[in-house]
Amino acid sequence: MAQPFSFGFDSEDLDESVEYEVSAIAGDFLDQPVEQGCPLSEPRLHTLEEMLSHLPSSITYTTHQIPLARSNLDALCLPRRDLFDIRAQVMAEEDPSSLDSNATAGLLSDDILSRVYEGGFKTWECSIDLAKYISDSLAAGRLVLLGMDTRIIELGAGTALPTATLLQYFVLNARSFPSATSSTRTHITVADYNAQVLALATIPNLLLTFLSAQPTSQPWPTEGDIDISSAMTSSFATALHDVGIHLSAIAGAWGSDFVSLLSNTSTDGRANDENAAAVQRPKLALILACETIYSPSSIRAFTQTVLALLEANSKMPTDRAVALVAAKRVYFGVGGGIDEFLAVLAEIGGYGRCVWDSSEGEGGGHGVGRCILEVGVRPVG
Repeated sequence: MAQPFSFGFDSEDLDESVEYEVSAIAGDFLDQPVEQGCPLSEPRLHTLEEMLSHLPSSITYTTHQIPLARSNLDALCLPRRDLFDIRAQVMAEEDPSSLDSNATAGLLSDDILSRVYEGGFKTWECSIDLAKYISDSLAAGRLVLLGMDTRIIELGAGTALPTATLLQYFVLNARSFPSATSSTRTHITVADYNAQVLALATIPNLLLTFLSAQPTSQPWPTEGDIDISSAMTSSFATALHDVGIHLSAIAGAWGSDFVSLLSNTSTDGRANDENAAAVQRPKLALILACETIYSPSSIRAFTQTVLALLEANSKMPTDRAVALVAAKRVYFGVGGGIDEFLAVLAEIGGYGRCVWDSSEGEGGGHGVGRCILEVGVRPVG
């Protein structure tokens, strides 16, 4: 049986002198009071079938190629639905309010509008960093996913490159190592503030990833149009189920309701009712987030959500939960960043450590610094 992964440190290894490690003060999970202005959107669970129902008859895509440090591949190739194609669909919809038309304003202007549209249609720099880090970690053996039940939650998913990286890995390995995947379950939840982002960008990108990972006689085209039919979307859902993957989506704000929505859903998408054999299997929860700490007004709610999800997914001795947060050191003109996040993290009972830094790679030191933090809950006592 494969062992739960580790990125080389745990809570006993923490050294207070390391720049990105922080001391922790135990704290309760408390939602921030709602600010004046636009009310927060309440979280809502969406099924894969519901999300797929919003796709048009055809989508246009291009492939994002991410150079890899450790792999038998030269690059990580992830197809993404083109932004102009999403815009065309939104503008053609007779009733865009069937999801959440609030996101349309941001889609047409590329602006982030707090509590309205949080930038999910755009692929942000740190999501590329995290996708690359995950792929390199899988290739190097630092991240082991086969042979255990796995729960993947991407907060602020948007175009979902990190989740697409993992889905590609699971689909390819389901074909190469069927005995390691047939008896385990993988539950992937993609979350974004806007349901429209999930339906028109996130889920289509995961569908494209799935299709591109299928064995074919010809190489997958790096760009083009894909006809979408009910037969295709149905076979997508069935194929995921056949390899033990359940995919769902949550739209809305972070907080206790968001955590409850996830905690009350098992890895097959139903209310928790696991059998004894499943309870005994090792479980891994991987919480992912990119560019989610740019706004000081939402850092606390985000941090509380991450820690609550870590605690909820590590109740059994064989469970392991960890979060990877990719972000810029400073978000100029906005006020958020790594230091602000770590301060809140320390205050409410977490710890974090930098596991990747943009200054250490090729061309390091240019532009705004970026890093990936591994985040955990500091044990009490």
